Amino acid sequence: MTVRQPQPAEEFVTIVDNKGRERVQRVEYIALDVRGEAVYVTADGLAYAGDSLAVKDFDYLTEALDKIPAILAHPDIVIHDYASPEDTLIYYKRLRMASPGVHQLLAVVVKNRRGIKFFYNLHPQQSGKVKGYRQRVPPQVWYIAPGKRRREFGL
Repeated sequence: MTVRQPQPAEEFVTIVDNKGRERVQRVEYIALDVRGEAVYVTADGLAYAGDSLAVKDFDYLTEALDKIPAILAHPDIVIHDYASPEDTLIYYKRLRMASPGVHQLLAVVVKNRRGIKFFYNLHPQQSGKVKGYRQRVPPQVWYIAPGKRRREFGL
């Protein structure tokens, strides 16, 4: 099973944001990633991702919010974010989006703070390559799916 409902003690979780502030958020569900690690998906995280997609005119990607558990469980590649490798993983999956009828490389951003992995954002990777692929030192790969090659993602 890749998704489960939170137990009573897990209904709310304290998230540390990028500015170090603690925020209590309601957990919608807990998804298991490709390594079986729990990722908390909160109502605030889903709302933030939906708003972010709408502001950037990616409304057609809101259907992808329902695919977060599948992306976490079966990513094509997962990298440490080169900008903050100590606490951020980016799970990439190429999916066919029904609305425009094209394949889109989607990035699910997961933060790991104080031992809690939580969903942070979802966005398209329009270049088709992973974030940081042009850096002198490419990002560290945390996972790559069988049959996939690093060069498919610009590494």
